[in-house]
Amino acid sequence: MTLDFLSAWRRLGCALVLGAAIVPAACVRVKHVDLKPLDDAGFSYTSLQQIEQLDPTSQEVAELVKAAQGRVSETACVQLLQVARGQKRPFAEGEAVAALHAANIADPAILELARLRQIESWSGEAQAIRLTGTSDAVILAVARRRAAGQPVPSGVSLAHLKDAGVSEATLIELLNRGITDSDAESVVWRKKRRWTDEQILHDFPAKP
Repeated sequence: MTLDFLSAWRRLGCALVLGAAIVPAACVRVKHVDLKPLDDAGFSYTSLQQIEQLDPTSQEVAELVKAAQGRVSETACVQLLQVARGQKRPFAEGEAVAALHAANIADPAILELARLRQIESWSGEAQAIRLTGTSDAVILAVARRRAAGQPVPSGVSLAHLKDAGVSEATLIELLNRGITDSDAESVVWRKKRRWTDEQILHDFPAKP
């Protein structure tokens, strides 16, 4: 048996070993996640294609089903998964998103809360605030300040301001000026004494 013949057999053996190692790795990369639960939840073929391109895990599929069952639109569901991908985290807020929708918070506002990473912190409080008639615009104004680590009044204070008759435009402006819970009490005191919103804004300039 010549050296060339032995060398050829050694090369063939190495190739077979390498091939055996590569095949399992390739199988892992092409592992399929079942999207049938989304199909059963009523997602269109186009949405399913978009979701498949985002390479969801089975856990994320389950969360998307929760959101869809909470009547969040399939377009918003796809966008929520896209937001999670942009933030390099898994989508895990299906139940919280459904709760926000149940509080009549619109899908665009829910998406903005997701971009601000404020979904979980608002899934309970937003519902309570919404019962007072507070709009999505006010909720987002508070969420943006929270996301930036800036002071905001509590949900209870917001409800008191609303009940006292502070207009939505004035409320948003006061939030942007950085009012606190103690400031909110002062505003309510003034409204009870028939101060106008213009007078109130004059007394609460923007904080540095």
